Amino acid sequence: MRGGLLLVLLLLSIIVAAGVGAVSVAPDDIVAKGMSYAFGTPDKEARILFSIRLPRVLFAAVTGATLALVGLLMQTIAQNDLADPYLLGVSSGASAGAVFVIVSGMAGLFGGFMTYAGAFLGAALATLLVVRFAGGGASSVRLVLMGTGIAALFSAVTMMLVYGAKDEAQVRSAMFWLLGSLTGIGWRALPIAVFVCVLLLFYLWRQRHALDLLLLGRKEARHLGLSVASLQNSAVLIASLAVAVTVALSGLIGFVGLVVPHIARRLGETRHAVALWFAALLGALTLVWADAISRTIFRPEEVPIGILTALVGAPVFLWIVAKRYGRD
Repeated sequence: MRGGLLLVLLLLSIIVAAGVGAVSVAPDDIVAKGMSYAFGTPDKEARILFSIRLPRVLFAAVTGATLALVGLLMQTIAQNDLADPYLLGVSSGASAGAVFVIVSGMAGLFGGFMTYAGAFLGAALATLLVVRFAGGGASSVRLVLMGTGIAALFSAVTMMLVYGAKDEAQVRSAMFWLLGSLTGIGWRALPIAVFVCVLLLFYLWRQRHALDLLLLGRKEARHLGLSVASLQNSAVLIASLAVAVTVALSGLIGFVGLVVPHIARRLGETRHAVALWFAALLGALTLVWADAISRTIFRPEEVPIGILTALVGAPVFLWIVAKRYGRD
């Protein structure tokens, strides 16, 4: 019931969000604009709505779902509800890899896929470093501290790369990764984002029982026949791929993977067969509205979406830490 309500809210949000921005379109006019666009007689508003606004809103929904699912996966694998690709340095690693490809002039190779390759390698390296230094049975504080250190390291590498870039266009492109933005997202980016999201959903669904076992603890899961190391390795691979593609397309967008899984578990269940759908829908809703606000709060100028998610997510992170670990 609640899942169906979230789906309806998401569909309505996509329609409403597509109409807001520097040029506003009323929800009841969207169908008429769509008809004019389909029959080849679009006006200015119809072109903005279906050539620029709609692919961006759909991309926000898919990306929000992907980030929330990555957060859900990482929190289960790390057995830590503070795990998040942004806090643990995975996003910073991906941005460092993408920026390296940009400033080295390799971004145009292989049809632009070198940016994805650089982001993937950076994300995978950051994830492996956190897992290696934090250890398998890391406490919440140790994991977050290690993640913060790795994030700071890769952020420093990114800034050094930006500082050393001699091309002004390269500097502007690199700064895009640091702030996070959906500006310029078009229809071409959407199939890539959808593919990664569907791949992640498929992985989580296939591994739902194994992930449920892991919630019992590593020792208990091993005694029940689960290969924890194999599951962790595959999870690192799929999480790194998802974060890499997301960062390569939209830059750093933080805290969605931290906050949304907590809300999803409260609305649904801890079982991954249920939690993954709640996380995906809530993540999509979160980023659709974050993008809508970024386009309207100071219109016609836009606020980078990564700034908004950090403004909301950071206080929630502090609240989670104070509530769960304040008495330690």
